Amino acid sequence: MLKIPRKIRRACQINIDRRRAVGKILGASSMLAVPGLAIGGRGGFFGTDGGNKVQILSLQTITLNPDILHPRQKNESIIDFAKREIEGRQLKLAKALESSLAQLKNDPFDPSVTFFTAPEIYWNIPWQAVKNKDELHQLSYIYNILVKKQIQKLIKKFPATEWGRLILLPGTNALLLPSKQNVNRYEAINYVLAANNFGPGLERGVPYFSMWPKRYTAGIDFLGLSVDINVEGEDTIIYTYHLSDGLSVEVYELSEITAQHDTRSGHAPLFNNQILTSIPYGVTICADVGFPRLEEFIRPDIKLDFLIAAGQYVPKGSDFPKSVQYLIRNDGKNGLSADGTKQIPQCETWRVTNGKTSELVQGRLLDNNVWVYQLDVT
Repeated sequence: MLKIPRKIRRACQINIDRRRAVGKILGASSMLAVPGLAIGGRGGFFGTDGGNKVQILSLQTITLNPDILHPRQKNESIIDFAKREIEGRQLKLAKALESSLAQLKNDPFDPSVTFFTAPEIYWNIPWQAVKNKDELHQLSYIYNILVKKQIQKLIKKFPATEWGRLILLPGTNALLLPSKQNVNRYEAINYVLAANNFGPGLERGVPYFSMWPKRYTAGIDFLGLSVDINVEGEDTIIYTYHLSDGLSVEVYELSEITAQHDTRSGHAPLFNNQILTSIPYGVTICADVGFPRLEEFIRPDIKLDFLIAAGQYVPKGSDFPKSVQYLIRNDGKNGLSADGTKQIPQCETWRVTNGKTSELVQGRLLDNNVWVYQLDVT
């Protein structure tokens, strides 16, 4: 049994502990406590410029109630099961990315950068596999370490000199940590770790990560057997997730974790969305759509907005920041729209005109269920 260190068990009880818990995700040894940053020039925190041709590769896969090829074995620990599943999902990403880039090797479209995306909850094992709170705490402590290692491994497989510039938005990882409001309840940390193969930090093996967390937890985010919803006071929503037989947890809808970026000096309280200076991009996770939190990006004038989701349909005419030119959606759920009238695609790219989704951009399906979209960004 994995013994959880005291400082991890106390994570989120006070604000500084919450940031250090996020620091464990990014892996740096210290953090910046103030929002002001010493921004470097070319090759520094902002990275380098790169032109206006952008290629999007979106892995289409079901992450909401996915089929597990090898369920947890009777005597298998929760950590061993998670490790096995996470390694398998990294291999799936690597295979999909390598196959797609190989197919596009002689394509006339010459992108300055390629984004590769996966859906929300990509890395999570089924919650029904977690038997008790001890296993839940073990999983929450170790999961972010395991996921980060697999993303690092993925980046190292695709050096820019051989594969071109890549920015990875490889799906989300969802964790539960004790809440500072009530230690008997939990707060969700459902986040994307953004990585790249050309930015600052390569001297240490892989560039620095940026972490973008989800703010609004949804009823399906930690869905095991079932979920109940309660409203306390005027607007505090509590989800009671029945994860498995004998294990139920209460989770606050609202998470207070903010974006973080790993730097040489520690953790900056902003998301580095300007690896290429000409293409600032944004990330939204599922239920947060419509709440772009531009103040958490280094550059608020985002041109590409990535919606990483599991069950978040976006119709024509949806509102987005005025600077956005394209919305790229990758969804882990395939089904019908809320009104039951439309089949929802899992991957799509919208052109955004004057702050509203206006028309779908045509893509094409490659091997290994990867959609490619090739965009001109001005």
